[in-house]
Parts: sequence; structure tokens; C-alpha cells
Amino acid sequence: MTFDRGAVPSAVAVEVADRGWAAVPGLLEAAVLAPARAALDAVFAAEDDIAADRGWATEVHRVAYALPAKDRLFVDLFTDPAVVAVAAAVLGDDCVLAGANGLDLPPGSPGQGLHRDHPVPTPGWTAYLHVVAALDDFTADNGATVVVDASHREPRAEIATGELADAARAVPIAAGDAVCFDGAVVHAAGPNRTGSRRRALHAFFARPWVMPHWDFPATLPEDVAASLDDRQRRLFGFDARPRRWDPATRRVHR
Repeated sequence: MTFDRGAVPSAVAVEVADRGWAAVPGLLEAAVLAPARAALDAVFAAEDDIAADRGWATEVHRVAYALPAKDRLFVDLFTDPAVVAVAAAVLGDDCVLAGANGLDLPPGSPGQGLHRDHPVPTPGWTAYLHVVAALDDFTADNGATVVVDASHREPRAEIATGELADAARAVPIAAGDAVCFDGAVVHAAGPNRTGSRRRALHAFFARPWVMPHWDFPATLPEDVAASLDDRQRRLFGFDARPRRWDPATRRVHR
């Protein structure tokens, strides 16, 4: 299904406010899926020597962080206008990218425990939006994201995650689709009971005045930062940095 930029973002905003999450068909174009899978696998391979020691490769998942710093393709994917349009509809046009990771659920993964990405619910408004874009089909058998409806607002916002397991439901989506949810929604990656992998890109957006998960201005290599256009620089937080004093030049910089 083709992503409808005119209708989908506003519909996502309504659903996220109400039940805390929304499925978004066709968020990533079909043509980028194979290159994205290949690029993510290349990052995984490059980090094979350190992944287990640093907790990035476990029986549950394989994760790679700060992907835009590791392959230029991910700069474009995480700042894709369609992806940003969804985030902006929920968080406002000045939203920033707070995290940009890749995750694989290997065959046999027991899945994640239910959790909130933003552990302090803020009922009534969304501080963070998590956009999980599927690179492989998500099914009930291979670890589709599970969510608990309305767990970002009262009364469920006050209930411990472990007490909401019976209310969790899987959200199957096709490769290229995404599931978007308030950062305070209780969710998890389900168990992978198949022999196939389940890869995804995780874009975490935030309002510009809350703490991002990653300091991208300090993380991106100089050549990557220099290649960004004004829109991308804003999304990566270059315009949202606090002021700093340079004693050598006696100037204030941002």
C-alpha cells in the first residue's frame, strides 16, 4: 500500500493520542528495503567482534545503535520526509531525531519483556514517538511488536508493566510498514518461533526540549555532518543544542 502523506500522518496523530499506537502502511518504499537490510547486516558484521561483550548480541536480539553514523544510507532513511511527516504530526514540526537504531530478532528469540521506552508516562501529551519500520514481515510467529492499548494514559499509565501482560496484543505488519507508538506505551518485541530473521529500523523522535537518547551532533562523523542539508541538521539536533561559551574566541556558540 502506498503511503498517503496527506491523510496518514493526521490519522496517526489521532490514533496515538487515543490508543497510544498506530500501524502505518507503506512508510518505507519497497525499493529501499533490500539495500537497508544489506546495510544493517553490514553494520552487524562490522561489530561482530564487540557485540556480545557489549550486550548488543544476546539470545533476545541483535542491536546496532546510531546507524546514521555508520552508513550514509541511514541518514536518508531516518530523515525520509514520509517518516518525519508522521513524527511531526504527533510531536510538532520542530521535532528532532532522538535515536536511530537497527534491531534483529534471530530465530528462537524468546522476545522482550514488556517495557516503556519513556518510563515516566505523561498522560495528555506525547514527549517521544517510536517509529518501528519493518525490514522483514512482522508476524505473530516471528516477533511482531506487541502493544498494550492506551497504556500511555490513565488509568493504565499508573499500572506496572508486568500487570498488563494479559492486555498485550501483536501488531502484524508487512515489510515497509511501520508501527508507531507513544514512548510511554507498554510494548515489546514478541518471541520469534520461526527459522527466519525479523529486522527493523527503530526511529525515536522527540520534542526539541526533552532529552534525546543520542547526541547526534557529537556522534556523526565530520564528513557526514558536513553533508547534511538544513532540514537534516535540524532533525539531528544541531539547532537544539544548548549554548556554549568559547573562551578562546569569547563567543557564544550553539
